Amino acid sequence: MIMTSDKRGCREIAAALAAFGVKYAVTSPGSRNAPLIMAVERHGGFNTIPVVDERSAAFIALGIASACGNMVALICTSGTALLNQTPAIAEAYYRQVPLVVISADRPHQWIDQDDSQTIRQSGALSAIVKASYNIKGEAETTEDGWFVNRTLNDALITAQTGRRGPVHINVELSMPLTGEKEQDGSDNFRKIETIDYPETIPNDMARAMAAELADKRVLIFGGFMPPSAKLSRAMSVMTGLPNIALLAEGLANLHGKGIWERCEALMGNLSESGISRLKPDVLITFGGSPVAAAWKRVARQWKVKEHWHVGKNDATIDTYMSLTRRVDMTAEGFFPKTATALSHLHRKGLIISEYAQNWQEYASETYRLTDRMLSNGNDENWHGASAIASLLSKIPSDWNLQLSNGMSCRYAMLNRLGRFHRVDCNRGVSGIDGSLSTAVGASMVYNKPTLLITGDMSAQYDMGALASTVMNNRFKMVVINNGGGGIFSFVKTTATMPERDRLLKCELRLPLRQIAEAYGMVYANAPTFAELDHAAKLLVEENKHPVVVEIVTNAERDAEMMWKIIKNLYTNDKIK
Repeated sequence: MIMTSDKRGCREIAAALAAFGVKYAVTSPGSRNAPLIMAVERHGGFNTIPVVDERSAAFIALGIASACGNMVALICTSGTALLNQTPAIAEAYYRQVPLVVISADRPHQWIDQDDSQTIRQSGALSAIVKASYNIKGEAETTEDGWFVNRTLNDALITAQTGRRGPVHINVELSMPLTGEKEQDGSDNFRKIETIDYPETIPNDMARAMAAELADKRVLIFGGFMPPSAKLSRAMSVMTGLPNIALLAEGLANLHGKGIWERCEALMGNLSESGISRLKPDVLITFGGSPVAAAWKRVARQWKVKEHWHVGKNDATIDTYMSLTRRVDMTAEGFFPKTATALSHLHRKGLIISEYAQNWQEYASETYRLTDRMLSNGNDENWHGASAIASLLSKIPSDWNLQLSNGMSCRYAMLNRLGRFHRVDCNRGVSGIDGSLSTAVGASMVYNKPTLLITGDMSAQYDMGALASTVMNNRFKMVVINNGGGGIFSFVKTTATMPERDRLLKCELRLPLRQIAEAYGMVYANAPTFAELDHAAKLLVEENKHPVVVEIVTNAERDAEMMWKIIKNLYTNDKIK
């Protein structure tokens, strides 16, 4: 006989999650959420993951959901516990990751009555979730049960359809909290079926759009998104056409030939004549927000006559101030048929252009010179960007990469990341918080190593993630230690501030060796290329414990070399 919570609403939540295929539930301790934890844990079939720190718990859930592509439940107690989760929930909203946020609450009549752990939870996340719901945990009457069932169906359908994202279910729970009843199968969840119609561009529309593009210079730009073999195949067709060039940041997770990454170097080095020469007639964008500031600057300067944005969005995305067409479907729904239609026109001899060749000449030369500046010939060239380039050259392509925001992401994206299985970064909101927790969560659902590349400030901000019980031997971490907040030496607005070191970089103290020992991690220090070679070998070969590598650099030199790589690097007639 299996005993479960005697609160019907909690049992319904567990049954609903199971019915909709949820496999993971990340929980944080509390008394008010005890019946929710009881119901989920005792229902069976869930991988229930306890994490004490609610902020870290939410980012771990984000990492799991983004890596596995399915909904993940996140369960917390009442009071500020819910507010501690908001950074990860905001990130999930802008990354279109389906989290099911379930918060326990006091009954509504006790809110604002000086009772402990009571705040206005209902609707507290309304600005960063797709929808908010409030239900009674007891659901004692037939009508209450019907309302809970209908609400849970709506919440779980909303999270995973259309533009996917988090939803918030606030559950009012009265004392006593841990009453039990026999789990007898009487609470079978009535799941409402949803039929999703195919969201693929019709053949006639694909042919019409291809005809529009056939005589134009077309530049396609991809921002962050999960991997898609179907989309990568379509883009390989696109890059074989003479009038199309494809730029995609490493976070776009596209794999194939003819895809130009390293956008910061490519766009930062464009001369005025190069900007004019490579200006497209039509810009087509897809994916999330771009990292490369140089790309955004040039794209806005172009003021293209036509800009199409492809993607399911609730808002009009006009990043480059030139949008002329919203294509409200997924990239996977739009590009394959459009690519086929364009390829057909090319075979008929109807597409003649030198645009792709112009990009080929410029990008190839930029790649060659960027590689030269990143090469690790000797320690005189030791800086953050060259150290990461050297490290990545030794990492197997079947690994997943997780990047923290700031300079770590920018260093990594100077390299060809398309060779890796998957690359992710919390670019929805672009904060430094939670990168470590997100990577720990993502490593749980991938059966090969996950490597986090992070800065020292970001690592210290989220060091509590290492205290969780979920860190495994597939998790690897590289920390760039340049005295904290290296981006403040790079960004022109803060580089010369007298207060920079004390108030922005915060003069961090980060004893990584001792931290690694405390959490059972293998540690290596890399202040030179020789030590980095040893550390990279340790990263690849150590399979019994998680590993942390500390790369020691100088922030001023890091910033100086980064600017040389991405701005006014050289004078070359081929790219003018």
